[in-house]
Amino acid sequence: MKKRKIWPMLIIALLVVAGGGYVAYDQFLAPEAEVLEEPTIQTTLVTRGDLVITASGSGELMPSEEVQLAFQTGGAVVEVLVEVGEQVQAGDVLARLDDTEARKAVADAELGVAQAEATLAQQQDTTAAEQAIALNEIQVSQAKASLASAQLKLDDLLAWTPDENAVALAQANLDAAQADYARIAARTEHTDDQLASARVNLEKAQTTLSDSQDAYDTAWDPGRDWELGDPKRVTKLENERESTQRNLERAQLDLEVAQANYNLAVLEIDDSNLQNAWAKVVSARKNLEDAQTGPDESDIEAARIQVRQAELALAQAQLNLEAAQSNLEDWDTTTAELSLSQAQLKLETAQRNLEETILLAPLSGTVMAVGAQVGESVGASPIITLANMEEPQVLFWVEESDLMSVAPGNAVNIVFEALPDYTFPGEIVSIDPALVTVDGTAAVQSWASVDLSAHPVSLLSGMNADVEIVAGEARNALLVPVQALRELGPDQYAVFVVGANGELELRPVEVGLQDFVNVEIISGLKAGEVVSVGTATSSATSTESSTDSEQPPPGIMRFLGGG
Repeated sequence: MKKRKIWPMLIIALLVVAGGGYVAYDQFLAPEAEVLEEPTIQTTLVTRGDLVITASGSGELMPSEEVQLAFQTGGAVVEVLVEVGEQVQAGDVLARLDDTEARKAVADAELGVAQAEATLAQQQDTTAAEQAIALNEIQVSQAKASLASAQLKLDDLLAWTPDENAVALAQANLDAAQADYARIAARTEHTDDQLASARVNLEKAQTTLSDSQDAYDTAWDPGRDWELGDPKRVTKLENERESTQRNLERAQLDLEVAQANYNLAVLEIDDSNLQNAWAKVVSARKNLEDAQTGPDESDIEAARIQVRQAELALAQAQLNLEAAQSNLEDWDTTTAELSLSQAQLKLETAQRNLEETILLAPLSGTVMAVGAQVGESVGASPIITLANMEEPQVLFWVEESDLMSVAPGNAVNIVFEALPDYTFPGEIVSIDPALVTVDGTAAVQSWASVDLSAHPVSLLSGMNADVEIVAGEARNALLVPVQALRELGPDQYAVFVVGANGELELRPVEVGLQDFVNVEIISGLKAGEVVSVGTATSSATSTESSTDSEQPPPGIMRFLGGG
């Protein structure tokens, strides 16, 4: 019984102890409730402005071209024609050396060339031999032609046989020639009779004209004017005069006709026609005889003699040609040609040495330094420095980390230390392919042009310059802070656009230039829109941890195109 009473007491005691312990824990040992900060959205407006990406470097002004000039040979300076700072043109004479010995050497070399040319000309005078060859070649050709002709004639004589067609043709030609001769002879006899009759008529007409002329002269004799007193005599005299005048005119006409008939008869008589006709008859008879009888032995022998003579003439012409060719081959001008080449080479060397006593400007520019005086002996060391300052360039360096900002064509703004109030525009023209070390630091070495027309001041080679490189610029562009961007993937970005009700819209955007503060928005936003740049926290009692500042509060985010 005692044990049964003890157990309830023990349980009650334990409960009391447990309750006291909880109260004590709750009052003294239990941890205080965790105080959390509620997140709040940070926003900004999309604005318009200018974004310029730049890098800076330093350098110095350099000529676009610079050369150090020296004589190619040593000697005493006799003339210096330029001073430091003087402008010269390409090809101008800058200085001269004593050229006395050089000129003498040229004169001696010219004389040597002239002598060598004369010697060679004497040995090369093959004109006579060449003409002899040409003449003998013509004679050989003529001899061959003569031999061929003579041989052909002999062959024809030896191969002759009567040809019936040739005989018939020759007989026909003879018959035609004889008939033509007979016709001309008959016409000549008939014309003789006509000529005699024409001569008689002509003489008769001449006599009649003479009588008519006498009667006419008598009728028109002024001594008969006394008859004009009698009317009958007047009428008779007038009739007589008219009759004599008509008779005279008729006699003159008859004489002209008779003269023409006589001339025609004379023209029809031409002995040459008869002679030509007879010559044709004789030739036709000879051709007929040749066609019927052929060549005789004397003709054949004469043809053989002609062939032999032609063979001898050809042999002699060939011998003469060979002799002329051999004579030309004996000419040997090798030694003379070699002597001329050596003399010409010596002249070229002397002329080059003379030219080297003159120092010429290879380009147009400014004389930067003169290191020799008249009377001073110089060697091959530079004595004049020439630079082209018409289009100078700035050699400058930027840190290796700014390599992406340096590219040919990028604009630069140049301020020289000596002219701090002037800014000269220009652009990068080239970039050296290897890094250089400047003051112990790796740097990119580049060259930039300078627009000298920007300011009316003179620039000197070597002037120190500060260079601002404009890697990119966007004018009046849409801008948002860099913190507003959210990267979705390679070259893919978005921003959270805050709506009027506080909701966030994740909107893709296309970005352009970007620096450490702002980014250019090419598309996706409008000026005046509100975007989120992250969240900030405020005090509140909560048992949950605060939300990441880079994420929007849960429950209010929606995506573009989502619910």
